[in-house]
This record gives sequence, structure tokens and C-alpha cells, in this order.
Amino acid sequence: MRDDLRWTAVKATSALVYLFLLAPLFVVVAISFNPTQFATFPPAGFSLEWYYDFFTHDRMLRSLFNSFVVATGSAIVAGVVGMISAFGFVRYDFRWKNALSSLLFLPMIISPVVIGVALTTFLTEIGMERNYLYLIAGHSTLVLPYVFVTVRAQLYRFDQELEEAARTLGANELETFVEVTLPLIMPGLGAGMLLAFVISFGEFTATQFWIQPQTTTAPIEIYTMVRTSLTPMINAMATMLIVVTVVVPLVLDAVLGKNLILKSA
Repeated sequence: MRDDLRWTAVKATSALVYLFLLAPLFVVVAISFNPTQFATFPPAGFSLEWYYDFFTHDRMLRSLFNSFVVATGSAIVAGVVGMISAFGFVRYDFRWKNALSSLLFLPMIISPVVIGVALTTFLTEIGMERNYLYLIAGHSTLVLPYVFVTVRAQLYRFDQELEEAARTLGANELETFVEVTLPLIMPGLGAGMLLAFVISFGEFTATQFWIQPQTTTAPIEIYTMVRTSLTPMINAMATMLIVVTVVVPLVLDAVLGKNLILKSA
């Protein structure tokens, strides 16, 4: 009986913690349907006026498009580089292997402000213009460790005898990789790319150092509008960000295979 009470208390506490964390999101979504000019909770009624304003607001749509392009590009770049890096660290031995492996995790540890300043200095020194590629390079640096760690964990459990069997049956190295290796590491690669997309899509701190007016992302646009004019249209845009960061991973998860993150754990 005492164990049952303890377990009930644990579940109740967990539910309260999740409610505390998720409640602000529900408030944002609710206010986005508020028909009045001022953001009040609870809403005075129900209206789609602010969503109409959002979908006819060129600057906000442009920023949302920019975020989607940058997040997609960063996920692809981090996926390719992270997968190659994971293969190198798992399959080969070389000097300073552990030290270099630790360096790959620095973007997860160091403040995004430091990374933003450092990468801005480096990219400026090599003469790179602040465009989409500039943002993708910065975001890829931030999200690369997430792909690396998930693919590396998948490779540690990989049975290399499957590759040897494929080569014995006549497959070359490329065919072995495409037909055998890639499908088996896809849960780790897919999970890492999903995490990379979501993190890049919502990245704010370091992005401030890398944007130009034409490449402003959605989080930066929301912050700018909060400082200038607080209207329910901001909540409509925030709701769209919530939808993108939830729906896109779910769709990709369904396309690439169910429960990618769980499979890669």
C-alpha cells in the first residue's frame, strides 16, 4: 500500500510539472484566437482574424520561410557531416581521438552567444556574405553534435558481419552502404536530423549575430515585434512555430520509420 501511494505521488508530481511547463504554450495558442486587439487571457471570444493577418503579412511569412529553409539545410548538412564523423570515430583509430570527440560536443556546452561571436568573426575573416549559406553554416555547427551522438550510438551496436556478408555475396562498398548499412543506422540518423531541425528552427541567441534583414528568422521576428507592438498576431505566429516544430518531426518520423528517437536510444 505504501509503495502504491508513493508511485501515485510520483505520477501526480510529474503531471503537475508537465502541466507547469506546457501551460504557457496553451495560453499562447488560446490568445491567438482572441478577437480583441489586446492579448488577454482568457480570450473574450473566438476569431481567426489574427491568423488572416499573419498569412497576409509578407514579413512574417518571409521569416517563417527563412526558418524552414535554414532548419532544413542545417539538418541535411549536419546529417551528412555527423554521419561521416561518426563512422570515422567508430571504425578507425587515430591519435587524439578522444580529445577530438570531446571537441565535437563543445557547441552543446558553450553558450550560443560565444559561438555566435566566434563564428561571426571567422566567417567574416574568410569573406563569407551573410546569406542563407551563412546561417546554415552557423546552425549546422550548433546542431552537429546531436547527429553525431545518435549515429555514433547506432554504430556501436552495428554488426559489421552484415557488411562482410554483403561484400562476400558480390556487393561493392557503395552498394553495401546503401543496401545494408544506411537502412540499419537510419533510426539514429533520422533521430539526429529531427533534433537538428527542431533546434535550428527555434534557435534565437546565436542567430542574432548572423542575420540580415532579408534572412531574418521567425524567432527573431517574434522578438522584434514583442518589443515594438504586442498584438495577438504574435501569438498566431508563435502558434505556427509550435505546429511546425511538432508536426514536421511527426511527419518525418512517419516517413522514415516509427519512433526514430526511441529506436536510436
